[in-house]
Amino acid sequence: MDSDATKPILVFIYDREGTSQTDRLLARIAICRAFAAEMGWEVTGQWVDRGDAAMGERRPFWQGMIAAMKQQGQGRRIVCLVASWNRVAYDLGVRAHLRQLVTEVGGTCVSVEDAVPPPPPISRDAAMRQIRASGQQIAPGATLVRHDGMTA
Repeated sequence: MDSDATKPILVFIYDREGTSQTDRLLARIAICRAFAAEMGWEVTGQWVDRGDAAMGERRPFWQGMIAAMKQQGQGRRIVCLVASWNRVAYDLGVRAHLRQLVTEVGGTCVSVEDAVPPPPPISRDAAMRQIRASGQQIAPGATLVRHDGMTA
């Protein structure tokens, strides 16, 4: 039998949409599902607050997600997964309060946007090699590069 440490993390996907727009909503949920699959996490479901319910602190689907986390997460690691922190709330105080509710049931909130590492910074030497490769050397140590990136 699996120990709690070897069981996959349970993921509860959350989003909110104040408009009738569904394309962006579905795209964000797909991003969350793909991220969870990549991490090897088990998605338990998705909760979406819509319209006026998506704007305030009293969110029926957020509360439903918290209840599901409390019930299903006993002895398991649980995550509320959002595409970006704005999907929880734009207002930092409201966002902090809603995230605290997740913490109180033993979970943590993760934003896909913040979890995906940025591309590694390019080193100065690599940048100089790119410049030299895209330009025309006119003297030792001097390379002419047009502003549009084309060689002269």
